[in-house]
Amino acid sequence: MFSLSSVSKRYATTIALDRLDLEIASARTTALIGPSGAGKSTVLRMLIGLEWPDSGEVRFDAELLQRERLLEQRRRIGYVIQEGGLFPHMTAAENVGLLARTLGWSRQAIAARAHELAELCQLPIDAMARYPAELSGGQRQRVGLIRALMLDPPVLLLDEPLGALDPIVRFELQAQMRELFAKLDKTVVLVTHDVAEAAFLADTLVLLRHGSLLQQGSARELIDSPNDPFVHQFMTAQRSLADLA
Repeated sequence: MFSLSSVSKRYATTIALDRLDLEIASARTTALIGPSGAGKSTVLRMLIGLEWPDSGEVRFDAELLQRERLLEQRRRIGYVIQEGGLFPHMTAAENVGLLARTLGWSRQAIAARAHELAELCQLPIDAMARYPAELSGGQRQRVGLIRALMLDPPVLLLDEPLGALDPIVRFELQAQMRELFAKLDKTVVLVTHDVAEAAFLADTLVLLRHGSLLQQGSARELIDSPNDPFVHQFMTAQRSLADLA
C-alpha cells in the first residue's frame, strides 16, 4: 500500500529520516514505534503529504505521491491525531460532515453516514450535537475517528491517537479500536510510544531509531529475535505492575 524508497528528511541540522526504505502492507495494521525523535511522525506525515522528502520517493498504492494530485490522493486516506483535531467552533456533527459537504453530499446522506459511524465507533448519537469542549477526551477521539472514516477511505493514519487519554479510557478504546480495525479490513498505520499498545493493535511493528529502520516484524519476532541490542532494550524497557512485586 505504501512504499518509501531512500527517503531522507532534514530539519536544519537535525536528520529526521536517513535514506529510509520501508514497505507497508495493505489491509494490515502497522505500528511505528521508537524513541522520541526516531522519525515516526515524520513518516506518517510523509504518507499523507504533510511533509515532503528532501530526497527519495513515497508511493501510495504503487503511485508516486505528487503535489499536483495530492488532494485526490488524500481523499483516500483518513487522518486522526490526538484529541481528534476538531474545530472548536463546530459541533461534532459539523466536524464529521465537513469534507463530505465540500464534496456535495446531501444533508440526508451525511446524517445517515454519521449515524452509522457513531454506532460503529460506540459514540452516543446525542454527542454529535455538542461542541468539542462539551465532549470527553474519549468522545473527541471517537469523533475524530468518525470524521476520518466518513468517506470510507481504504487507509487510516493515526498519530498518537490515544496518547492524551487517561488509562481507563485508553484501555477501553484500545479494545474497541482493535475490534474496529478487524471489522473494517483497512490499511491502518499508527504512531505510538506505547510498546504494549502497538503489540495489542498492530500486526506489524516498525521500530525506528535516528531516522532509520532497525527492525520490522510482529511483536513476538522483535522480542524473540531482535537483530540489534537496541531492539531488545526498547521492547523490554517498559515496566509493568509485576515489577512492583
